Amino acid sequence: MLKNITVKSSLIVLLSVMVLLLLLVSGIGANAISQGNASLSSIDKIQGKELGTLAASYTATLRARTTAYQAARQLDEGNVTRAKETLSRVENYLALSRKDMDEFLAYGTVTAKGAILAEQIKTSYESYRNQGIAPMMEALKKGDTVEFYKITQDVVVPYSMAMDKAINDFRVFAIMVGDNLLTKAEELALSRLSIIGLSCVLTLLLSGVAWVVIKRLILQPLDRSVHQLEVIAGGDLSQHIEDGGKNEIGRLIQAMKTMQDALATAVGRVRDAGGQIEVGTRELSAGNINLAARTEESAASLEQTAASMEQLSSTVKLNAESADQAYQLSQNVASIADKGSDAVRRMLEKMELISTSTASVADILAMIDGIAFQTNILALNAAVEAARAGEQGRGFAVVAGEVRSLAQRSAQSAKEIKTLLEDSQVQVREGTEIAQVAGETMKDVSSAVVQVTTLMGEISTATREQSNGIDQVNTAVSQMDSVAQQNASLVEESASATRSLEEQAIELAASMELFKLDNEPLAAIGRS
Repeated sequence: MLKNITVKSSLIVLLSVMVLLLLLVSGIGANAISQGNASLSSIDKIQGKELGTLAASYTATLRARTTAYQAARQLDEGNVTRAKETLSRVENYLALSRKDMDEFLAYGTVTAKGAILAEQIKTSYESYRNQGIAPMMEALKKGDTVEFYKITQDVVVPYSMAMDKAINDFRVFAIMVGDNLLTKAEELALSRLSIIGLSCVLTLLLSGVAWVVIKRLILQPLDRSVHQLEVIAGGDLSQHIEDGGKNEIGRLIQAMKTMQDALATAVGRVRDAGGQIEVGTRELSAGNINLAARTEESAASLEQTAASMEQLSSTVKLNAESADQAYQLSQNVASIADKGSDAVRRMLEKMELISTSTASVADILAMIDGIAFQTNILALNAAVEAARAGEQGRGFAVVAGEVRSLAQRSAQSAKEIKTLLEDSQVQVREGTEIAQVAGETMKDVSSAVVQVTTLMGEISTATREQSNGIDQVNTAVSQMDSVAQQNASLVEESASATRSLEEQAIELAASMELFKLDNEPLAAIGRS
């Protein structure tokens, strides 16, 4: 039956009973403390505060009477000044007595009889003050000590005795009331202690019942569960777990049973998977070894390719440098051809200027030849005229002969110069034609040089691009070589990891053999 009672309900019931007992005991204790405090408060009020203020008032009155006697003696001695000071002290004591009496009457009393006794004290005190103390003080103030002593003996003493009796009656009553309250408080405390003791006994009995219930409902099933868990922890998954009921412990045992079944299934699957992993890792290890060998071969081939690309890159770079130099030389030749073409052009211009100048000189020579011819004619005429003049014209004839001779030589020289100029003009025309041909040739050469320069520039640019491309290919091959080497390293690490995985798979299979299952043939996979 206890198996179907939930732990929560059991604990709630037990705790509720415990709480009720605790509340009961606490209530009883609180009530006892409250009533005890009330009794102590009443005792303190009647025996402490009321009797205290009453005694203080009575004492102040006695001090006032004693001090009044001192004032009377001082008057008898004739010391009026000191007597006045003493009378002032008497009045202070009387004021203090009045104050304490007012406090006593203000406290009230705890019983009706106490109120009656307090009223008797008030009446006695007022009579004592008004009919005894007051006339006594009047006599002292007048300095009549005889009247003072008479009033004291005949009036004050009887009223004082009545006051003493009233105070003594109240004191006896207050002590009796305090003793009664104390006795009631003790009786109440004893009864409450009895109830608390009975509650403690009942609590112990309920604790025993609770222990039995908890032991059967919780502890014993937990002990069995712990033992079963220890067996499971030892690797035995074949034990039978009994039904634990429908409460929390029962659900715990059922969960433990479910856990054992799931663990057994998982161990069987792990054994199976461990065997498959072992076989797979062996195949993977063999594949990694082959892959490592092929990767090393690829890395070696890439190293050779990288070396060849480096040589090709060096050759292309040399070609690019040569193409750059040829391009620079072709540019220089083009510049020189341009200069030659310009020189031929300037030479043609000079040849044309020379041809023009030669024509001008020919015209001048023709003019000189004409002048010489005319001079010759004039000289001939002059000689004829000189001959006609006879002896007087002989000197003039000589001069005319010389002039004619000079004119003839000038004409002859002009003819020779003309011949030379004609030859020069022919040569200038031929030179001009040759220079024109040379200029055309220089233009062709310059155009060819420009074309060659353009081709060399294109060749140089193509060679540089080819060099850059080869550098990029070389870099890519180097990277591929590095990647291939890294792949080789990774393949070696993968092979090592595969071997480690194979060892771990073997260890896992060995670890799974520690578990004992109902279906033991599953273990054969782990041992295979």
